[in-house]
Parts: sequence; C-alpha cells; structure tokens
Amino acid sequence: MNNQKQQKPTLTGQRFKTRKRDEKERFDPTQFQESIVQGLNQTGTDLEAVAKFLDASGAKLDYRRYAETLFDILVAGGMLAPGGTLSDDLTRTEYCLFTASEDLETMQAYAQVFNKLIRRYKYLEKGFEEEIKKLLLFLKGFTESERNKLAMLTGILLANGNISASILSSLFNENLVKEGVSAAFAVKLFKSWINEKDINSVAASLRKVGMDNRLMVNICRLNF
Repeated sequence: MNNQKQQKPTLTGQRFKTRKRDEKERFDPTQFQESIVQGLNQTGTDLEAVAKFLDASGAKLDYRRYAETLFDILVAGGMLAPGGTLSDDLTRTEYCLFTASEDLETMQAYAQVFNKLIRRYKYLEKGFEEEIKKLLLFLKGFTESERNKLAMLTGILLANGNISASILSSLFNENLVKEGVSAAFAVKLFKSWINEKDINSVAASLRKVGMDNRLMVNICRLNF
C-alpha cells in the first residue's frame, strides 16, 4: 500500500509533462489561418455572414491562442510579417478590411463585425487593442488606401468605445511623425471619430487616458 502511494505523484508528473509538450506541439497558426481564410472565402463580402461564421468558429477554433492571427486576417487578409507585409508563403483571403470599399458606410459595417466578435468573446478585447497598436506602428508598410480604411475603422471603434484612446500612443512613433504618416492618419481618424461623436466627447476620451488632446485635435483642425 505504501509503495502505491509513493508512485502516484511520479506517474501524475509524467502525464503532466507529456500533456504540456503536446500542447506546445499543437500550436499551429498556419492551420488556424487556413480555417479562417476558407470560411471568409465562402462568406465573401456578406458581412452578416462573416459575423455569423466568426461567432460559430469560436466554438471550434482557439481564438484565445491565435487572436493576433485572427485579427491580421480580418484586417489584411493574412498573417502580417514585421513591418506590415503579408507573409508570402501562407494562404490569404481577398475578403478583408484592406480590400473593402474605401467609404465610411463600409467601415461602419466592418466595425460591427469586430464589435459582435468581441462582445461574443470578451477575452479578445485586450488582444484586439494590442492588434490595433501594432497596426498603427506598421502604417508605413500599408498603402495610402489601406491606411485610410484603417483610420476610419479606428475612429469608429474609438467612438463606439470598442477600444481605448490609449492605442493612439503608437502614432507618436518618431519615424511615423517625421515622415508625416501620423498626421495624415490622425486627420482621417479624427474625421471618422467626430462623424460619430462630437468634439467634446473626443476630447474627453483623450483626457481620460492622459493624452495631450490639444496636440491631436489641433492637427485635425489644421487639416480639415
């Protein structure tokens, strides 16, 4: 009896190590990407169908582990390499934010897709904010049209309270500021934000995160 009791901890420990190793081996963003891309290719431009697909897929796919991959695909059509370029050797979809029409109505519809997804899977909220911060740092790697769409979407998301204004800190990146990318992006973003909310609401959101709202608002006033 004593021998059996002494062996149990050893056996349990061995099973635990094997399980942890198996979990590490199963980490496969490429397989996850193929599943999401296939679904988006089937739903096409029907954003209601996209939202339903994403809602249902969360029960089968590991959104928590592959959140960054998921958001990369929804925005850019595939996994993004450092700097904002698409990874060449991976499956991608033509149905994403960057290939959508460059107008406010379409961006509002995309904002609803993200809103529904994050409301359904609350644990994605933090990862989504981190994704937006990353995308803002990648602005130089995107085309002007892609930056415009991202700016409009971000403004709408900020207006709806889907993300915190703290994500705007990425726009103070030295290289983005020096080349005028931040200012051009901020103009589009604030136009979109103010279209949804008034200027006082925008200023209040910026003050809430301790950001110098005078600087950001003045940029927009100079360029409107």
